Amino acid sequence: MPVLLNNVRFAIFLLTAGMLAGSAMAEATLWGGRPEFGVEYEHEKITDNVSHGYGLTLIPSLSFKSGPIHRIELLVEGERDKEVSSGVTSFSNVYKLAVRVRKNVPLKGDLGMYFRGLVGHANEAGEKYLYGYSEAALRYERGIFGFIMGVRVQRALDGTSGHDVNKFRLGPSVDIGEHHELEFRWARSWEARTYIHESDSYIVEYTYKF
Repeated sequence: MPVLLNNVRFAIFLLTAGMLAGSAMAEATLWGGRPEFGVEYEHEKITDNVSHGYGLTLIPSLSFKSGPIHRIELLVEGERDKEVSSGVTSFSNVYKLAVRVRKNVPLKGDLGMYFRGLVGHANEAGEKYLYGYSEAALRYERGIFGFIMGVRVQRALDGTSGHDVNKFRLGPSVDIGEHHELEFRWARSWEARTYIHESDSYIVEYTYKF
């Protein structure tokens, strides 16, 4: 537990540094990006109904009303996994640092799409690897309420095995005033080559908009 707390403190330090750097870039080079700060909690249930994982992600970001990119984010993630195999229980920690960008595409009325791309580095039980994903989603927004449905394709970028998955994601969101947003997501993951169902995740994310 002390090791986990130290890593959480380190993640908070990285988050603070990222927010300060993001703000400086916004003033200097990003032409009016709005700073935002998100916290995402995820509970992942493995299909064996015994193994599971809990993750916390800190997301400082900049949001833009126009331009080629509408959002850029820094993701600082820590995850605690419990795996049960042949009656033996083991625990592991996963730490990730990534950059993600988003492009919004309006369609008609309240209906639109967005595309996201991510590149990151992971440290998992002594194994380090680069990974990335691309994502496309339909989004519907009316008033303070929204809903998304999308597909994510995630791959290891350096050839490391065991980290290639496809995900289907959906869920609602609600804006609480001008500065607060809550998102709820359900995600189902499949192994990319065998199409075996790996896990289901339940996600809640809070974002504060400065």
